[in-house]
Amino acid sequence: MRSALAALAAAALAAATPARAFVRTTAERTGKPLAWRFPVVPWHVNRDWPATSPSCRPTPAGDPTLDALRASFAQWEQPCANLELPYAGEVPELHTGDGGSYENVVVFRRGWCSQHDQAKLDPCMSDPDVDCGGIYGCFEDSTDCIGQTSCPLDWGIVALTSVLYDPSSGRILDADIELNGWDGVAGNIGSPPQHGWYFTCYPGAGTAQPQATCNRYGEPTAGQPDCASMDLQNTVTHEVGHFVGLRHPCTTDRNREPDLPSCGAGVPAGAVPFADRTMSPTTDVLETKKRHLSPDDLAGLCAIYPEPGGCGCGGGQGAGAVSLLAVLLALRPRRRR
Repeated sequence: MRSALAALAAAALAAATPARAFVRTTAERTGKPLAWRFPVVPWHVNRDWPATSPSCRPTPAGDPTLDALRASFAQWEQPCANLELPYAGEVPELHTGDGGSYENVVVFRRGWCSQHDQAKLDPCMSDPDVDCGGIYGCFEDSTDCIGQTSCPLDWGIVALTSVLYDPSSGRILDADIELNGWDGVAGNIGSPPQHGWYFTCYPGAGTAQPQATCNRYGEPTAGQPDCASMDLQNTVTHEVGHFVGLRHPCTTDRNREPDLPSCGAGVPAGAVPFADRTMSPTTDVLETKKRHLSPDDLAGLCAIYPEPGGCGCGGGQGAGAVSLLAVLLALRPRRRR
């Protein structure tokens, strides 16, 4: 059993290379493409998120957080794909990856472990075999961030998906999504944010979504009702793409992923620009375009999970095995180590 990982980030752009429509995640040693064996894959959520922004809190009218999560998974249930992703309820699980319970959990972390009073003093911060985040409910960043007020290489990570798989077959056994959320310290968060990313649950463009952001030292600030920041549905829809077996179509770090084209590379006439694809490895505050699949994302989904006897849904496929340990969604300038 192995675990797999890729990243959503932006860095210096390398020379242009040929573009590919979509890229499947592959097993490190065998190169087997990853996929779920059965067409029904349930998922759970741990709602232990005391620092929820006002826009994401449940009200008598509904639960915006759960609505955003369900909408994100539903984007990957398409007519041409033999795949269902039903919501299976809440669980108390905080551990992810090979330290978790194999229940496919969406977890909200509460700030960075390097800023957590207890976690930063615990040897788990420097032990790769111990899940500090599962113990303290924080996101385990680098020990280099302890005592810092800015740690851009790690704090650019917005979310992370850990995928466990059988390398001999590529069969996915478990996938967990960590959302690197706010720790509840009110005020201007900054970018990168010392207190975690402030997820908000406003409707999409063209509706009543506020245009002020608390991540750029403006008003209103984190914890106030009208502050819009990192869109929860936008973030999770990207992560579910990793959950089902897709990798980024391009990279912002050719040293780490040399088999992928640079995100600054040109694409063939008529192709979807990298920046417009749900699986593009960059995001920003107020972004909502990743909530909906582009034709390239859809092609990847339908190629991995074709309806029996149905269409292949077109599109191309990038191959190439890469050493992965979790799937990262990171904000500019770049991802975690």
